[in-house]
Amino acid sequence: MKKAILSTILLLSSTAILADTTMCFKENHKSMATIENTALDGGLCNGKFTVNDMKAKGWSVDDIKISQTATGMSFIYVLKTASTATSSSSNFIGNQAQMEANIMAKLEKKKEVEEKAKVEQEIKESATIAKELYTAKCQTCHGVNGEKSAYNSSRPLKDLSVEDMQESIKNYKVGKADSMNANIMASYANFIDYKEIKGIHAYLQSINKK
Repeated sequence: MKKAILSTILLLSSTAILADTTMCFKENHKSMATIENTALDGGLCNGKFTVNDMKAKGWSVDDIKISQTATGMSFIYVLKTASTATSSSSNFIGNQAQMEANIMAKLEKKKEVEEKAKVEQEIKESATIAKELYTAKCQTCHGVNGEKSAYNSSRPLKDLSVEDMQESIKNYKVGKADSMNANIMASYANFIDYKEIKGIHAYLQSINKK
C-alpha cells in the first residue's frame, strides 16, 4: 500500500487546523460509489460508522487517500470536526502524517498475519496430501515410517534429505538409476513432482520425530 498511493485529494485549506481529527480506513473495497455508505475501520469509525454517519455527527472530510490493491481499492479518510482554529500548516501535516503512519503500520501487520496464516494453511494441506500420497503409493515398499530398504536395494526414505529424494526421482525419470527396483520406481517417478517430494519428505520427518 505504501508503494501504491494513486491519488491524494485535498479538500480544505492547509492553513486550517482541526479542533479534533480522526482517521478511518477501508481495505479492498470494490466500488467508489458505495464507499461513503460502508462502515470504516479505525479511528472513531471503529467498524461501526460510515462517512455519511460521521458527517451526520458533525464531522467533515478533510483528506482522502486512495490506493489500488489486488482485489479492489483501499481508502484512508481524514475527518475533522466542524470547528476550526487558525494555526500553522506544518503542525497539521505532522499530525496527519503520524496518524497515517499508524494506520499503515496496522495494515502491514494485518497483511503479515494473513500471509502467515495462508502459508500455515498451505503447509497443513500439503502435509495431508503428502500423507495420502505416501500411504497409497510408497508405504508398501518403504514402510509405514519410511524405515524399509525397498527390495533390499535402496536406502530407507526416512534417512534421505529432500535433495537426495529429488535426485533419485530425477534419475528414475530419465533412466539413469541403476538398481533392482529401477523399473518399478520409474512408473511412480513419472507421476510425482518436486513439490510432492518435499511434502513426503516433510511428512516422514514429522512422523519420525514423534
